[in-house]
Amino acid sequence: MKSAETIEQLRAELDQDFAFIVLNHEKNRVMTARVEANGSDDEYEYAALGYTLHNLYNAFESYFLRVAKFFENNIDGAEWHRSLVERMTLTIQGVRPALFDLSFASRVEELMRFRHLFRNLYKTPLVSRKVLLVNEDAANLPDAFAPYHETFDRFLLELKAQIVSG
Repeated sequence: MKSAETIEQLRAELDQDFAFIVLNHEKNRVMTARVEANGSDDEYEYAALGYTLHNLYNAFESYFLRVAKFFENNIDGAEWHRSLVERMTLTIQGVRPALFDLSFASRVEELMRFRHLFRNLYKTPLVSRKVLLVNEDAANLPDAFAPYHETFDRFLLELKAQIVSG
């Protein structure tokens, strides 16, 4: 049951997840600068850069999971990662607004696809130019997400006020 306390808990968790998004983005920027400064095609540097992208997506996914579990509580199926991102674009009447729009979702989905590829590299080499393409697209994702986070936080505060006022 949603209460003022559970909404405050969700707000705190989402704030922490957003802080992890920002932190992982900062780590990504450090590794990006290192790759650019070295100008090499060192597989290990690109693997480290890929790792920062992997972690950036995971931080976003944690945020989305919290929202879905709090409001809808039915995350399952083989393609739940993709469904989760799509679900965040939905306004669910009487439940919650969309977290973000389709344009932002496509950028997150690109990062999600890379994360899946990165996690499943066994016999396939990491292609540096593909890592750079995804990295370029992810460059300002946290900045682009910040207004969505702030808008959703305001929604949560309004929801809490409605609950408190009865």
